[in-house]
Amino acid sequence: MNYDLTTKENRKRFIARCNSLLKNQRTNVCLIDESNRTLNQNKYIHVLCRILAQDIGVSEEYAKQVYFKELANPDIFITCTKDPLTGEMIKITRSTCDLNINEMRRAIDGFIRWAAENGYVLPEATLNDDGTMTFTSDQNDTAFHQAEIETSKEELYI
Repeated sequence: MNYDLTTKENRKRFIARCNSLLKNQRTNVCLIDESNRTLNQNKYIHVLCRILAQDIGVSEEYAKQVYFKELANPDIFITCTKDPLTGEMIKITRSTCDLNINEMRRAIDGFIRWAAENGYVLPEATLNDDGTMTFTSDQNDTAFHQAEIETSKEELYI
């Protein structure tokens, strides 16, 4: 059963189901959190795409669509389907907002690995004592290569 906990009605149904399981003395229940990617993951990938886009000389959107989605992570983002009207095969690209936390983690890791294989070292994130993440690059010390994202230690991607 899937419960959208953002609505009051679904929260009530979820609580009723949990109470029912407890009442029936269930000894083992498995909950899987399939939350969408975190805001910090989204900010992180945008910083990485911006850095690569500037280094190569393309737009950030181009870097995100082509490099991040199509070349580095086609297994996560790209599907092909047959158009019911024309019968032609069409390419469909998923949005990052449709990814869960683990898929987004795999996509970020895949992008960093793909960039390295193509000669671009993307910066790792570092957690600061104040709860911010700092990105730095040894290759270029421009301010563009440094960004801070406020986060809590519980939400940290890395």
